[in-house]
Amino acid sequence: MKRNEIRYSVKQGFVNLLRHPLLLFSSVTTLTLMLFLLSTFVAVSLNASHLAKILGQQPPIEIMMEPGIDQEAIDDLTLLLSDHANVIEIRAYSAEENFETFKENIGKEEIFNEDSYVDNFPSTFNVRLDDPSLAEEFKEQIMAERGVFTVSLEHELMSFLDRTQKTLNTVGVVVFLVLALVSSLVVANMVRVAALSRATEINIMKYVGATDGYVRIPFLIEGAMAGLLGALFGTLISGIVYNQLQNVVAGSATTGSLSSQLQLLPTSRIVGIMLILNIATGVILSMTASFLALRRHVKV
Repeated sequence: MKRNEIRYSVKQGFVNLLRHPLLLFSSVTTLTLMLFLLSTFVAVSLNASHLAKILGQQPPIEIMMEPGIDQEAIDDLTLLLSDHANVIEIRAYSAEENFETFKENIGKEEIFNEDSYVDNFPSTFNVRLDDPSLAEEFKEQIMAERGVFTVSLEHELMSFLDRTQKTLNTVGVVVFLVLALVSSLVVANMVRVAALSRATEINIMKYVGATDGYVRIPFLIEGAMAGLLGALFGTLISGIVYNQLQNVVAGSATTGSLSSQLQLLPTSRIVGIMLILNIATGVILSMTASFLALRRHVKV
């Protein structure tokens, strides 16, 4: 095709958008809804992974030393934990502190007023990792240190978080495929109706020697523009809703509490991801659906 032919076909694609305003409106509205739902799931999935990682850091891994172990072994382990790349928090409790806690929990402190009982209590460490999946590897490393009696992990919560993330990933793929199919059908229907309404015009163009590309380009432009408009509107609505939700969550958090750490991802980050994903999904699916609809319903 010549340059002027391509330019004319592209121009016709934009002009054709206004020929069926109601059809364009219904297509863009449906695409907006579909991409809004897709954006919603993306936001939920990203924040679920984000919050799961934070929650995974909350349950401490408890390291118990052997009762009566020398101070040098305790100091060596303290240094190791302080320098460990994956440890983000350390809380150390001496044998004396654990003994006092035990007496308070029992409620009969007068029974244990002799210092000799302290020798039967171990020093302990509570640590948190930046990645819960490294817990088993971390346990093996710490158990190899001198004076370590046992390392206790919060297996149930960590396993639950791992299962939750895998489930979200699976559901995400299914939802994306369903939404992609629905969006494709909507755009294909728009292009099919537009093509059928101009069947006589297309036949005349073919009769005088118009190429397939020359005929298809206006319809592909229509589909791409519908996808782009749907992506922009879907992202705009999703961004507004997400920003309001983030403000509500941030306003309800109590300073210093766990809720203050469980904050949603920034709106700018989420909207940026939504915009890129929606434009790519809307434009590519719309153009693909337009191309397939033309091949099936119009003999060009």
